[in-house]
Amino acid sequence: MVFMMTACANEYKSMHSVAGDPLCVEKFRPAFSADLYKANVQVNGKTLSGLLLIKAMADSSTRVVFSTETGFKFFDFSFGGQQDFKVYYVMKKLDKKVVVDALRNDFELLLMRWVNGTNPFVAAMDAQWYHGFPKGKKISYYITDSLCNELYRAELASKRKKLVTVQLYNTIGQVPDSMFVQHFNFNFTISLKKLER
Repeated sequence: MVFMMTACANEYKSMHSVAGDPLCVEKFRPAFSADLYKANVQVNGKTLSGLLLIKAMADSSTRVVFSTETGFKFFDFSFGGQQDFKVYYVMKKLDKKVVVDALRNDFELLLMRWVNGTNPFVAAMDAQWYHGFPKGKKISYYITDSLCNELYRAELASKRKKLVTVQLYNTIGQVPDSMFVQHFNFNFTISLKKLER
């Protein structure tokens, strides 16, 4: 039992530095324009479903709006531009700092907003290369093969453990067909499936 707790306590213990370009992952940045996804969010046993719009705006920001199919908004956020991050709207039940911060981190990881941060690095573990971008007490990792030709997943982590993973599937023209976000510190997942217009 003690061994399992120790192993879980530092998931990145066997990671070692390797020579490589951390910015090679830039080519995997999703190129959203105005993409609509069917969304299913599970939070502590409760389900929210509806539509999620990810839209590139003229001011170089990206707007992320989650609403019901009838138009009732759950949240409306903006990433980038002059304000970096802005909450236009969040429904009362979700309007808690921990929830807004979790959603912000999820979408910043997905949109690769931490790439180009200070002190990026490359490390290897289990034949996978971790392109790390520290920010405060957290690190975003974009995990690839050793040649940086394939993106396996993204992770948000503390120094010792994985907090969130983002899986992007069927990335065509750098716009994923589907995405799955999973939190490991509480019961929270987001499933997204692209809708064709």
